[in-house]
Amino acid sequence: MTDTGEFLNQLPTYSGIFILMLSTFLIGYFASWWLNKSKYRRTINRLKKEVNALRTHSNVHDIDTIFTEIRPKIIEVVKETQEENKMAATSAAAPAPEKIMEKARTSYVTYTKTVPELNFDNFGYADASERNDLTKINGIGPYIEQKLNEIGIYTFEQISRLEDEDIRTITELIDFFPGRIERDNWVGQAKALKVY
Repeated sequence: MTDTGEFLNQLPTYSGIFILMLSTFLIGYFASWWLNKSKYRRTINRLKKEVNALRTHSNVHDIDTIFTEIRPKIIEVVKETQEENKMAATSAAAPAPEKIMEKARTSYVTYTKTVPELNFDNFGYADASERNDLTKINGIGPYIEQKLNEIGIYTFEQISRLEDEDIRTITELIDFFPGRIERDNWVGQAKALKVY
């Protein structure tokens, strides 16, 4: 019993030592946590600034622009692959021309589609000597700029005067995503750019 009594007498001493050790541990733990946090915060802020700087210098605006740039190359590769497949098929076993003609008559429908024409009286005429850099408009990459030039659109002035009917015709002529010109607000961007 003396051992138990001694322990109970020293219990306040042990609890004081325990509290002192616990407080020392907590002070050390939180101090190191705070120092590491402030150290990494500076690094994280520096990296965020670098990422934001890289984002602002990027010429790629969005995935649709990327797709419109890559689309002609995809079409070219598909055509080449189809031609290679045709060459391989004809060299392996060529079906009789009569069978091909009969299949074409019964299975496929041919039709002709009229190509819409732009009404340049609505938005004006321009030629290559008056050309603006249309890629400054968000949503127009080099490929789309080339397509616009091919149909006679060269300047911000022309784009700023486009009406709904003209936009629909252009969308069809350059084989662009329906509604994309309105979403990217080409007309508004062109009005802002022609001021400069």
